[in-house]
Amino acid sequence: MRIHQLLGSASACAFALVGSVAQAQSAPPAAQKPATQVEEVVVTGSLIARRDFQSDSPISTIDSATLQAAGQPTLDVAVGQMPQFAAAQGKSEVGDVQGGGGFAGGQSYGDLRGLGPNRTLILLDGRRLQASNPDGSIDLNTIPMSMIENVEVITGGASATYGSDAIAGVINFKLRRHFSGLELSATHGGATKGDGETNQFSVLVGGNFADNRGNAMIDFEYSERAAVSGASRPFFASIRQLARPPEGIIPAGTFGNPPTIAAVNAVLATYPGTTPIAGTGAYNGAIGVNTDGTIFTDLAGTNCVQNYRGLGTIPGVNISPNCRQVQVALGQYFAIQVPLTKYNVMGRGDYAVTDHINAYGQFNFMESTARDETAGGSTAAGKFFFVPLNNPFVTGNAALQSILASRTPSAATTQPLPLIKLLTMSGNRIQTFKYDVYQVLGGFKGDIPGTGLTWDVYGSFGRDSYDNNQANDTSKAAIASILNGTANFTGATGACIGYAWNPLGNNPLSPGCREYATRELHNTATITQKDFEATIQGKLYDLPAGELRFALGADYRSTNFDYRPDQGLIANDTPSYPTAVPTSGSQTAREVFGELLIPVLKDLPLVEDLSLDLGYRRSDYNLFGASNTYKADVSWKPISTLRLRGGYSTALRAPSVGELFAPTVNGQLTIGTLPDAGDPCSAASKFRAAANANAAKVLALCQAQGIPSALLPTFTQSADSVFGTSGGNPKLTPEKAKTYSVGAVWSPTFDQPLLQNLQVSVDYYNIKIDNAVGTLALTSILPRCFNVDGVSNSTYSNSNIYCQQITRDTRTGDIVLGREGFLNLATYSTDGVDTQVDWSFGLDALGLSETYGRIRVSSVITYTNSYKVASLPGAPVLDYAGSIGNASVSPEIAHPKWKANTTIGYSVGPVSAALHWRFIDKMKHQDLVASPAATTAGVPSYNYFDADVHWSVRDNLILSAGVTNIGDKAPPFVSGQPLTTDTATYDIIGRTYYVNLKAHF
Repeated sequence: MRIHQLLGSASACAFALVGSVAQAQSAPPAAQKPATQVEEVVVTGSLIARRDFQSDSPISTIDSATLQAAGQPTLDVAVGQMPQFAAAQGKSEVGDVQGGGGFAGGQSYGDLRGLGPNRTLILLDGRRLQASNPDGSIDLNTIPMSMIENVEVITGGASATYGSDAIAGVINFKLRRHFSGLELSATHGGATKGDGETNQFSVLVGGNFADNRGNAMIDFEYSERAAVSGASRPFFASIRQLARPPEGIIPAGTFGNPPTIAAVNAVLATYPGTTPIAGTGAYNGAIGVNTDGTIFTDLAGTNCVQNYRGLGTIPGVNISPNCRQVQVALGQYFAIQVPLTKYNVMGRGDYAVTDHINAYGQFNFMESTARDETAGGSTAAGKFFFVPLNNPFVTGNAALQSILASRTPSAATTQPLPLIKLLTMSGNRIQTFKYDVYQVLGGFKGDIPGTGLTWDVYGSFGRDSYDNNQANDTSKAAIASILNGTANFTGATGACIGYAWNPLGNNPLSPGCREYATRELHNTATITQKDFEATIQGKLYDLPAGELRFALGADYRSTNFDYRPDQGLIANDTPSYPTAVPTSGSQTAREVFGELLIPVLKDLPLVEDLSLDLGYRRSDYNLFGASNTYKADVSWKPISTLRLRGGYSTALRAPSVGELFAPTVNGQLTIGTLPDAGDPCSAASKFRAAANANAAKVLALCQAQGIPSALLPTFTQSADSVFGTSGGNPKLTPEKAKTYSVGAVWSPTFDQPLLQNLQVSVDYYNIKIDNAVGTLALTSILPRCFNVDGVSNSTYSNSNIYCQQITRDTRTGDIVLGREGFLNLATYSTDGVDTQVDWSFGLDALGLSETYGRIRVSSVITYTNSYKVASLPGAPVLDYAGSIGNASVSPEIAHPKWKANTTIGYSVGPVSAALHWRFIDKMKHQDLVASPAATTAGVPSYNYFDADVHWSVRDNLILSAGVTNIGDKAPPFVSGQPLTTDTATYDIIGRTYYVNLKAHF
């Protein structure tokens, strides 16, 4: 479905609704309910309708004004700023985000407790949304902001209530209901530095019809967000070093037999200002060729780079701080804010068919497009360019020939030369990510006359279509034909015939060769979801303490996944993107569930009210069999102003279709940078340092893995990423969790006006997940192979499970293959305390006139006591609480001990204003978790201040404006992060502003 077709149809509905609004304004008013009737509502975390809004689970609410105050066109920023959440990566680019059928570019997620977006269940009015990612995560972009009334967040397992995925908790987006009228909203914003512009426009129209027996509403929303380049922010302009010079280097150990140091020094002696390579015998460094044909050395033992001539002529090129390596700073090529264009259309309606039956329906559509531009691709181990020895640009370089001639002849010295190179000749890579997501839902609900029972039956169908274009990658086959002199191409821009490109140096491709060698890849995927559910609930008996109420239900859910990569990825013809194969799969679940609300005691001394809420769900999966989940919640009001609450539950998360069926993918895996990360066998690694008592065992293990003994003294892995493979695992089984919480809500009823509107809640939570699905990153596998924690490989054996995930080239010693994949391998546990304070008072409470207005104060504070991970059964338990980065889960996640959001607001007449304070505690670096003696620096505590103001110009017209990060605070440096900071936890754009105008008719 194309967007203009949808908008055309939806516009027709809108005009029909406008007519309904006009008709409704002249229609007789609906009959009013008796004043004594109390409407029953369903609170998040329960299936049972109640006569109050109180939840037995810890619950926080985000209102629509708070979402608007974030000043962003996407929900992830506002939600991610809540202390209970790990910050979202939605708008920032941190690397090559496409891989193996997994979506990412431009999507936004909610991640409670940092346990992963796929362990946080996202609901829309208590019902599941269409999955937006193969891992089961929901893209928050699919929810139009102007339709949201508020957001309710509960912590802890809720699988007995909602089914799979509700392990960390639930985010329930509650929509506006029975809207009548026309609402227009326009928002403009951006960074005060003049970039990153954002715009959002929405039209909401609704009204009653059929003598007020029905209501329909429809919303149109358009959002756009402009890019912010890393080059525009000094912090990012020179970071993320890549050890792949645009000129290219022949890596150490790839010469067949190494050349001699004497031959290399003889060439260097012809260049002014160079220093001879120390030592005699074999040269075990890398050789590169400058664009002018001269030779430079790279990673030459402990010697500095010699005669590199790209400085000052190629953007971002520099020499590493230890002077041993040519590097390219890629930060200036990355977008730190990904541009996004988004359309949303949502409609909903209901109609009273009879006095006891209501029909309802809803549709939701989103089309979003994100565009990501990064530096040109690169070659590395596993995806080299190979330059034949008879290539005229090799034979014609006398200096290179003299070095190659010094090798001891053998069969190996007749082989082509592998080239590591940043592919600047093809231009920057450009990816677009396009998502078309829709979901339609319809059902009937009503009551059974004379019984007090209510029922609800609905079905929904949704589909997420994903299109990914990858432009300006390079064909290995085409380049090989050029390097071998067999190219014979004539195109629209010119010819590419024979040896038409010099690979030695930073030389561009001719227009004809660029047309011949560059590729645009097109990958597609779809996720479809069906959901059918029926429930019945009501009163069973009247007990002395109140009504015994129940809910029973059953549902059926199916999810299908299909991924089709470009033929270029299937054929492994592109060096820059992962190799992939087509894949598909599906899973289904059948469930029955129930809940019982038991009033235990009431109106007794110290027991004003005591109730118990029990829940059960049986889930039967076609791939895993049956699982049971339970919950037991208790609510006790000893006095009218104090309510104690607590609960225990079991939860599960079925592996997603992505984890089960993701294609086998080949691509580049990072191993980090020396000395604390990187290859432990490299000479500069901390594992080989004299201070390491086990350095000799490390060397022995390196040799057992295949590194030639002659290379060991000065060996250095040629790059900070290696060729690797990963994929789905259909043998996965569900994750299981146990969670409990204990808390209190205090709502004092003081006579003192200053304290009359005060409420305080404190809740302790504890979540433990077993059998957790995850991938063990190569950055975790490598140090464990070398016994970083003292127990993972205490015998330093190459047959160790971690070491078996690594394959080396026995000629060069380089890691040429690392293996990552989905496994049931981990145990996660986290616990902490959430505190929320809400307080408001009129200034008349201070003796001033009530016309002076009101003050409101709210604060949400989260303390994380622990975040423990055992990455494998029997592995050491590591506690990441208070650290930034998490080698066991993701390097791009933070676990500060304390996080807080505090708001102080003031309102008088038609004007209100607020100051917001966001606090993030100091954190140690993740390296210190596994290695307490590590010296990697952490980050200090951070304070951000935001402000907003709202003016009701007229009863139906509101003007709002706000500023975030008033102090324009730059992010802290974080070693080991893809962009050397945590791009989600910290503000990377700087000071931003927004202005909004909203009118209601």
